[in-house]
Amino acid sequence: MLCQKCNSRDAEIVYKEFSNGKLITMNLCWKCAEETANAVREIPQEEMEPPDSSTKCPKCGLTLREFRTNFQLGCSYCYEYFLPFFREVLDRVIHRSSFSGERIKPDRFSIYLQSEILKLKDELQDLTDREEFREAIKVRDKIHKLESILKWISSN
Repeated sequence: MLCQKCNSRDAEIVYKEFSNGKLITMNLCWKCAEETANAVREIPQEEMEPPDSSTKCPKCGLTLREFRTNFQLGCSYCYEYFLPFFREVLDRVIHRSSFSGERIKPDRFSIYLQSEILKLKDELQDLTDREEFREAIKVRDKIHKLESILKWISSN
């Protein structure tokens, strides 16, 4: 089956989105699925900026702006103190304020790894075609790591 977006590559991923009260389902190749998912995740900077980004954690002094820059909390109290901001972000990104999912199953993780390996192999081919061998070596090493993880998962 061909990708329903580009109509050129094989569809590997079933993309589902709930929009305007309707469930939209598309069969996409990994590249179009990634583009679509990234477009969904993008939130304008002004919407992400809290009303007072200079708000500080009373225990460690970390500001909300510092958290947004480093993506690291300063202390255990930061999570509780900045929780209203986190809920707002979760609502905007995943349209709910908490995650109650389950761990990814090994077979689904294997499928994910296989798609990542295919993506990296395409990237490796592009790099070797452009004779960017240093970058190609890095990508080749990533492929080997993912393949060893995939082999370990399938043997257990």
